[in-house]
Amino acid sequence: MSFRIPIGLSLSTLRPRPSIPTSFLAKSSRSIPLRHVSLLSRPPSIRPSNPHLLVPCLPRSLSSRPLSLPTQRYLSTSPSTRVRQTYFPRTPRPPPGFIRRFLRRLDSYPSIWIIYGIIGLNVGVFLLWQYAWQSYTQFRDPSLYLWMNRNFVMSEANIMAGRIWTLITSSFSHSSGQHIFINCLGLYFMAPLAASLIGSSAFIGLYLSGGVVAAITSLIWHRSVGVRDNKRWVGSEGASGAIYTSLAFYGALFPQTTFLFFFIVPMPAWVMLGGIFVYDLYSATYRPMSGTDSAAHVGGILAGLGAAWAVRRRGPGALRRW
Repeated sequence: MSFRIPIGLSLSTLRPRPSIPTSFLAKSSRSIPLRHVSLLSRPPSIRPSNPHLLVPCLPRSLSSRPLSLPTQRYLSTSPSTRVRQTYFPRTPRPPPGFIRRFLRRLDSYPSIWIIYGIIGLNVGVFLLWQYAWQSYTQFRDPSLYLWMNRNFVMSEANIMAGRIWTLITSSFSHSSGQHIFINCLGLYFMAPLAASLIGSSAFIGLYLSGGVVAAITSLIWHRSVGVRDNKRWVGSEGASGAIYTSLAFYGALFPQTTFLFFFIVPMPAWVMLGGIFVYDLYSATYRPMSGTDSAAHVGGILAGLGAAWAVRRRGPGALRRW
């Protein structure tokens, strides 16, 4: 026969209880009244609500062997039995803000949809350029054309006037059909490779940051070249800097991947990337006014290499903090 004592005041699991030897039951009328044994042998039906309620303890004379240390701890009435869940309670995490919820929503979409959206924005700005040019040439209304030059062309005059958003909007701007065809074709083939590695929201950050770095590199380079050669640089536009960022990012992570140069000549990614970098660096140095913003291409390649270094060092999540 055994009896139980309610000891689980702060814990939900029951501990093993000591048994009363049979020798004690024969002498129970001398050591302890029988009503106490029957009272202690019934487990409580209701859990005590008072955490400071004293739990009755067994005298050492009731057992033939000493109790174990855990049993003595939970059968004692000392304040040490008040067990806390933690001394450093964790506060609940606040709900995610608007930006984080927006980025999660972007990541829930397929990356190819984001690329189609970027291509659609480029096409939309191109059509707006065509409409502005037609309004200027046919109806002699230069207002829209001037507005496009002030807000979608990256130039020193726009930056000095405070229109710093042109560092981003110029990456979506194309005023000629040949320019937008080549860039959108490169974006269609190059962007999915990078977006599949880092996700939709991180690819948008890569695209925008690549365009900004390419624009700043072009500004600094043409500023120094213009002072040296005494030539005025009007400005530049196009998504080629951001596209070169995507190309350099993927090529730096997978340098042995085979690319088709001009869709014909197969070569490793590191060979193609190195050749483009050397050509654009030469063109930016010796032909800065050739009509192609080679300095922006160099800046885009450097941005892609920097992003690849960050991913190799900290993982794909490094680009999701933009």
